[in-house]
Amino acid sequence: MSTRRVKTDVAVVLAATADKAGVASSDPVLAALADAHARRMKAEEEIRLLLAYARRFVYPHPYTLGELAQAAGMSVSGVRTAYGAQDVDKVADATGLEPVTADNEDG
Repeated sequence: MSTRRVKTDVAVVLAATADKAGVASSDPVLAALADAHARRMKAEEEIRLLLAYARRFVYPHPYTLGELAQAAGMSVSGVRTAYGAQDVDKVADATGLEPVTADNEDG
């Protein structure tokens, strides 16, 4: 898989994350907290989708759990469980790619 293809796929995956509207509030502290929460939720979704892409859509050799853990500031077990079938489906829908099987989860 070429670097150009991966860059394009990453852009498509990130575009698939929805912007969550913050809670409208006249209180500036509550509004700022709601906005920060929305940004955090979007960042967490981006991380899940990127991990799903890196493990299930990059072939013939996906990124290792160790590489992804280091880049994401997570543990290997955290990466292994960070994304689910719904995230894989979302990446597949966004990229048009078919996921590879997840039998060989390595460290």
